[in-house]
Amino acid sequence: MKRTAGLSTVGVFNIMRFSTHDGPGIRTTVFFQGCPLSCWWCHNPESQSFRPTLLYYEERCRHCGDCIAVCPEHNIKDIDGVVRTGAHCSRCGRCTDACVADARRLAGHRATVDELVGEIEKDLVFFEESGGGVTLSGGEPASQADAAIAILHACRARGIHTAIETCGFAPPAAFFRLAIAADLVLFDLKAMDSEIHRRFTGVWNARIFSNLESLVATGRPPVVRIPVVPGVNDSEDEASRFAEYLAPLRIPVVELLPFHRIGSEKYRRLGKPYRAADTPEPTPAVLSRFRDTLASAGVHVLVGEPA
Repeated sequence: MKRTAGLSTVGVFNIMRFSTHDGPGIRTTVFFQGCPLSCWWCHNPESQSFRPTLLYYEERCRHCGDCIAVCPEHNIKDIDGVVRTGAHCSRCGRCTDACVADARRLAGHRATVDELVGEIEKDLVFFEESGGGVTLSGGEPASQADAAIAILHACRARGIHTAIETCGFAPPAAFFRLAIAADLVLFDLKAMDSEIHRRFTGVWNARIFSNLESLVATGRPPVVRIPVVPGVNDSEDEASRFAEYLAPLRIPVVELLPFHRIGSEKYRRLGKPYRAADTPEPTPAVLSRFRDTLASAGVHVLVGEPA
């Protein structure tokens, strides 16, 4: 295999094996650390920061004080029976190493491209038998485009099917180089209304639309995924605007992903507010209406797993 030692390391926070929802067949999904968006409903909030993120499992804590003793910044204190970490944590990892109860964990680490490709290759037999492959997700792989492209090239040279899942918010040149390096692009669209998009994700959506349209113009349209989030993008007006926008692009498949609260507990472990706490899951009637609105415009729609 061609070596890639000249490239810098890449930040990742998880490698999920035997995934069946991130492309065809059985897949290994590599989750990149860091995302330019901060969606209210994000079920991987530990991926949003470009630095490792500390999670605290309060129910496992024995209040032994080992983490407090080893912190070089004296940034950990036991306050009213809860071990709290101050805002200036450097994520050095000494407290997690010292915690024998596994109550403190760092999400995110650095790895070389070769190390990640080596992990992916362990699942070759499953890819070959199922028609699967590797998917780079996140976070946002386009935020670390050079390393992501190197991984894709190395995997394709090995005959491994490649996919990326992207929010589309990236400098056009980096996004385009990454998108054409993959066999499949899973492209998330959050909202058509620009103000709604900015409020609930933290960024405007003009660049996302531009990148999607540029990719379609190459003759390699992606699979578009829309998380259906009540109170955000499930209105009849938003559904109609999605249909009006997507129909002329001739997207081969649009997947509707129902909102869920599976990742809500992570916010407490991160010490962050969960802004979607009062958001209900979409009802079958809402999903059916959304699907029918798109289908009536000629869009091929599937209702997928929860987003």
